[in-house]
Amino acid sequence: MFAAAAPGHAQQLDVLRLPLDQWQMHIGDDPRCAAVDAPACTVQKFAQDVARYGTEWRRIDVTLPSDLLHSQQPLGLIVQGEEPVYQVFVDGQFIGGSGSFSNYKGPQDSRIVLRLPARLPADGRLVIAIRVLLLHSYLPFEGLNPAIAPLNQTQQIIDEDTLNHLRANWQHYVCFALMGCIGLVFFLLYSVNTRLREYFWLGALLTLLFTFRVGEFAAAVNIGLPSWAGIVDYVVGNSIQTAIIVEFVFSFLSRPVPKSFRVLEVIGALQIVNLFLLAPVVYRELAPFVTVIGAFLLHAYGISVMLATLTQLLLVPMCFRSKLAEMRWIGGIVLFLTITEAWWQSSWTFSNHVFQSIQLGSLSLDLRPIAWLLFASVMLIAMTFRLRRIQDRNRVVEQELAAARSVQQILIPDLLPSIPGLHIDSAYLPAQEVGGDFFQILPIPNALDPERLSAFIVLGDVSGKGLKAAMTVALIVGTLRTSAEVCSSPSVLLAGLNRRLCGRGDGFTTCLVLMAESSGKITLANAGHPNPYLNGVEIQTEANLPLGLDAGVQYSEIGIQLDPDQLCTLVTDGVIEAISPSGELYGFERTLAISKKSANTIANAAREFGQQDDITVLTVARLEDLKPVLA
Repeated sequence: MFAAAAPGHAQQLDVLRLPLDQWQMHIGDDPRCAAVDAPACTVQKFAQDVARYGTEWRRIDVTLPSDLLHSQQPLGLIVQGEEPVYQVFVDGQFIGGSGSFSNYKGPQDSRIVLRLPARLPADGRLVIAIRVLLLHSYLPFEGLNPAIAPLNQTQQIIDEDTLNHLRANWQHYVCFALMGCIGLVFFLLYSVNTRLREYFWLGALLTLLFTFRVGEFAAAVNIGLPSWAGIVDYVVGNSIQTAIIVEFVFSFLSRPVPKSFRVLEVIGALQIVNLFLLAPVVYRELAPFVTVIGAFLLHAYGISVMLATLTQLLLVPMCFRSKLAEMRWIGGIVLFLTITEAWWQSSWTFSNHVFQSIQLGSLSLDLRPIAWLLFASVMLIAMTFRLRRIQDRNRVVEQELAAARSVQQILIPDLLPSIPGLHIDSAYLPAQEVGGDFFQILPIPNALDPERLSAFIVLGDVSGKGLKAAMTVALIVGTLRTSAEVCSSPSVLLAGLNRRLCGRGDGFTTCLVLMAESSGKITLANAGHPNPYLNGVEIQTEANLPLGLDAGVQYSEIGIQLDPDQLCTLVTDGVIEAISPSGELYGFERTLAISKKSANTIANAAREFGQQDDITVLTVARLEDLKPVLA
């Protein structure tokens, strides 16, 4: 995640640049490295792209040009882009530093000006040594070249260096800033349809990459971000990056994440251990182990991110096989991004050398953010088309559900027919816009005594919900209304309905049919439905198969007498199977205890307890003494 290095500077008048690649490095803490002649201080070429831990020394031997050596102004050493904690020595003399070696605190990338000693060697030769405490050498922003200049010009030089860096790398920061904005758009799209989890993970990935750049930019413009903030931002981000990439890929594929990729997520998450390793107590007492463990974690992270990046290739075949043009766009940009990112990750992880930018004059053209911005832009366009298509399809489904709801409102009677001698009450509370419960009150003409009527009272529950259940209900109600005119008993009515439903789907229907006469005589047959209740007592019926499973089922009947002071109650399983927020089932005992109440009272009690399914309740009472029964 390193930014491109700042371009080289032409040598300015009264300014001596000290390019970082000309410094030498000694790994380990040896105070003798500060001396002018330090034969015991073994040195090697300074390297910026190697992650190291602990204390090290950096040295450079310089000779001041005559214009600086004989300057009338005191000289200053500009130190910029170093680690949070360091001390600077000139010819063995301590002249200042940044942060604290005792508590390991300092700015993420310190940029300070230190005054050189007033008395300089006559030949202008200086040995500058910096003792550095390495806390986050892997953080982005490689720093700017140190320099020596008259003290009154140092701030101008710092400003010019910052401006030159931003001029060279503005494309880098702009690309990631736009990616962050696109990431927020994906979060908004996810809020519109939370079932599209790939939108969330894509937004998280783009926003995460943007937060990395925020820390880098803060260091580049010398905001003074504390080192711990930069470490937390970078380490936490790295620890979740692998998981985000993997979750995005498999959410896009609509497949569960395999166990092997879960292991990959865990390996990437091990980067979080760096927060523990860099705690002052641990770092001070276990410095040698921190170096080994930290290097291992860093390379393990690099490998995990590289493998996670390669998983994006799983999207390519699916995208190219699609007939949708935007899916092929996604396949092409994913392929381009994966190759670019995997090449960079492998180069950084295995060779510690990254060729990432192309120099075009003063502009350092960064390839990775361009690839990421193209990826984000194409995904935004394609996903917007996809979301619009999903919304269009949802509107069609909503229209179909509205039509089904209209049909069901016609089929479920609002006004119950008047049956002499009987009072029938109902309550119907569907769990969704279109439910699977149904009931019908079908008067039966009496040829011998036209004024003395009886009625079929039918209550049932179709398995499933939505449009399919509504169509099945329509078929059942149509069959009931046709068959009721020629059927003489509940068992015959159920048998005919069962034959009608067999072979018409993979579901089933429970149904309870009562034939009630004004005298209070009730004959009932049950097809797998919850038993009815008579005056607070469950009526035991023979266990029969639901409708639609076996065309040859014969349904048995039982007879009961409904006296004037009694109430017969019928419910669907939505009452019994109501579940409270704590997971408690409403159950048979509560249903039995409330079965002598009115239909609305029973239905509302189950809904308030925790409705999970359609709720339908019917009550049948004799007119002679109705009020005491429904109290």
